[in-house]
Amino acid sequence: MFLSVPFDDGQTFVVELPEGQGSGVLRAARGDALVESSAETFESGLARVRQVAAALLERLADLPRKPDQIRAEFGIKITAEAGLVVAKASGDAHFTLELEWSRHESEA
Repeated sequence: MFLSVPFDDGQTFVVELPEGQGSGVLRAARGDALVESSAETFESGLARVRQVAAALLERLADLPRKPDQIRAEFGIKITAEAGLVVAKASGDAHFTLELEWSRHESEA
């Protein structure tokens, strides 16, 4: 099963879905390679992911002692049902956070 994901400009790219996934609109295809069409554009999915990242970084940058560096890492998964989502790892949403302070509080 494959998922056709459109861009805002009308172009598309195709993603292979895991076995058994899929529940959207199906297009006819040659052979047994069925293709679903995503109702969401890639850009609109990325806009939601961007909003998650912005909220996360905004809250971390607002700590009483601001870190010198913030690194946030999370996986993104494309699904037929929900479009772009934060990927799970071990049954939970996958976020890795690193906060770094390179100077002592008295130097700040």
